[in-house]
Amino acid sequence: MATRHERAGLLSRLIGAQQGVSILEFALVAPLLLTMTVGAIDVGRMFYVRQALGYATEEAARYYMLNPSAATTAVTSLLQSNMPGTLGPSVNVAYADTANCNSNSSVTCSTITATYSFSFFLGYLGTTPLSLRATARAVRLL
Repeated sequence: MATRHERAGLLSRLIGAQQGVSILEFALVAPLLLTMTVGAIDVGRMFYVRQALGYATEEAARYYMLNPSAATTAVTSLLQSNMPGTLGPSVNVAYADTANCNSNSSVTCSTITATYSFSFFLGYLGTTPLSLRATARAVRLL
């Protein structure tokens, strides 16, 4: 059985020991750093998809202005093909026409609204998908 003096010496050596401290600190900080890194990547990915959605919608509106008699299916197909990677089929497109816009009976203004349901990678920023939306207007002479 250890004496009181031996136990005090053992305790003082344990308190003064520095081996393994850095691994313990890393184990405490690593989850936070990893979460922040993945979160930053995820938010950047969200902005990238939103920017691509806006660009594709504007390109579709431009095409619709240059081809006023084009079918909406062709415009939708063009919009979806301008999305990066495999995101195109997941984009929903809606059209709203306003006749006699700009006080001209031969002009139709079409508003193209594209929506995309964005899900974060790990779901820690929210489990429900975020609805990204872009709108562009096409002024068409018929």
